[in-house]
Amino acid sequence: MKDELRQARERLAAARHLFVVAHERPDGDAVGSLLALTLALRALGKQATPVLVDGVPARFRFLPGAGEVRSEFSSPCDCLVTVDCSDLQRLGFPEARLPRPIDINFDHHPTNTLFGQVNLVAPAASATAEVLLDAAPELGLTITAEVATNLLMGLVTDTIGFRTSSVTPKVLRDAARLIELGGPLGEVYERGLNRHSFVAIRYWAAGLTRLERDGGLVWADLTLEDRRQVGYPGPDDADLINLMSSIDGAQVTIIFVEQAEGRIKVSWRARDGINVARVAGGFGGGGHEQASGAMVAGSLDEVKRQVLSATRLAMQTDERGSR
Repeated sequence: MKDELRQARERLAAARHLFVVAHERPDGDAVGSLLALTLALRALGKQATPVLVDGVPARFRFLPGAGEVRSEFSSPCDCLVTVDCSDLQRLGFPEARLPRPIDINFDHHPTNTLFGQVNLVAPAASATAEVLLDAAPELGLTITAEVATNLLMGLVTDTIGFRTSSVTPKVLRDAARLIELGGPLGEVYERGLNRHSFVAIRYWAAGLTRLERDGGLVWADLTLEDRRQVGYPGPDDADLINLMSSIDGAQVTIIFVEQAEGRIKVSWRARDGINVARVAGGFGGGGHEQASGAMVAGSLDEVKRQVLSATRLAMQTDERGSR
């Protein structure tokens, strides 16, 4: 990516006012990468503004720079940068509301559509935070303690505590470096992975009452009524999918989260050897082989029927291919 790095450095050097934006319903890598890049650009004397259409989830608000996040593009800019976003639709903003075309696209999703004028996409990376850390020297960015804290959040959460197959010796060395630079691993791990609100746990309880299993396939759903009854504020699953994927013998885990306007958010998690990104792609989504998602139009029952059928077929196909 030498040419892309050169182009990215030139665009960042020439820019005075930048917006940095990550995907809707942001996870730890989205928030951490967004804030890390924003703070590093500000250290260069740039006017950099972080934007998230849904704002910062409560558990990430302790991160340095989180209080600066805006939910709208408030003014023109001369550089627009995305982080951890595989396609334009995932930003959550209609394209017409973006202040300009995407200048630089930092990501690690294999399904990235390369929508930027410069695309720094590394599918083998464990997190977008890793992409940014690797690119920092070429881009002239300094990793301060505040930047290190945000990048560490990206690494910790996207690897689920260094437990995914994307974790390499390099990733662990990166984490050690970020800790040496001031990233507080204990606090990042606790807040990013272990701490949940009382309301979120009640929300989990509603979904777990409908937990089902068919061999190695495990699934559950969360309805709009579940969310209303417990008062859960977000349109996501409160990370219930990660709890479900710890079930012994589960090869693929799926959570269906009912949204407004007749849509269902579907999230997949899989063990090694099963590619759920292919399944998600069939429903207009994407992600990684072992962790993917899609937003599917239809009723909850109909979407469940379609998704479960397609997932079973993919599991059978991948199982035959591994023999």
